[in-house]
Amino acid sequence: MSASAWLNRPGLIGTLWRPAYELGYEAFKTVVGFLLRPIWGVRRVGRPAPMPRRGGVVLCPNHTSYLDPAFVQLCIRRRVVFVMTARFYDSPRSRWFYQLVSAVPIGTGGRAARRGIRRAMALVKRGHAVVVFPEGRLSVDGQLNEAQRGVGTLARRTGAPVIPVAVAGAIHAWPKGARRPGSARVRVAFGEPMHYAEPEPNGRREAEQAFADRVVRRIASTRAQLQAERPDPRDVAVRPSLLQGD
Repeated sequence: MSASAWLNRPGLIGTLWRPAYELGYEAFKTVVGFLLRPIWGVRRVGRPAPMPRRGGVVLCPNHTSYLDPAFVQLCIRRRVVFVMTARFYDSPRSRWFYQLVSAVPIGTGGRAARRGIRRAMALVKRGHAVVVFPEGRLSVDGQLNEAQRGVGTLARRTGAPVIPVAVAGAIHAWPKGARRPGSARVRVAFGEPMHYAEPEPNGRREAEQAFADRVVRRIASTRAQLQAERPDPRDVAVRPSLLQGD
């Protein structure tokens, strides 16, 4: 049993732990904000995240930096839970932290992937705000990768709204493969909520993939607008093909 599961189990320990944990998380978030906002100028551009105060919701950002989870959380008032690849989650040096913040690991395929998706579904159905990177992995060049079907499965099975999130500038903060952080100006913008409609003329898997593709295209168009409004010459242009068909 993980430390997180042990502390959150039913009974006196779980009852006492939960409010203390939430208070500690808010304090930790405040400290991180004091550190990250001045260094990378993290700020939301445009309206606040169009999400309910309570109830399940799925947020889908593009993914170019190890720090993307922190950047997204700093621009959202609600406490969020992140879905991440099992390879990073299982790192001996940092697994304790991922368990403490209740991150959900997703395997690369088969039973491990399905187990992770089921855990994410359960959290959404219980009213949590869950962050899923629809590309499934870090982008090495700043371009958006192709969508993975999992976000479509999550949207179909939960019925929760899906909010595209565009993050610009983060690739300069701490990109994949970098040994240390760099200078950056990070901006975050939120798109219109999306809802899964279930016309399945070509089958359920195809419908889920089509929805996931739409989410990534919406992220791309939101990021293109963000970059046009607040240009940074270091930003990588959005691949034109991702702006078509939305």
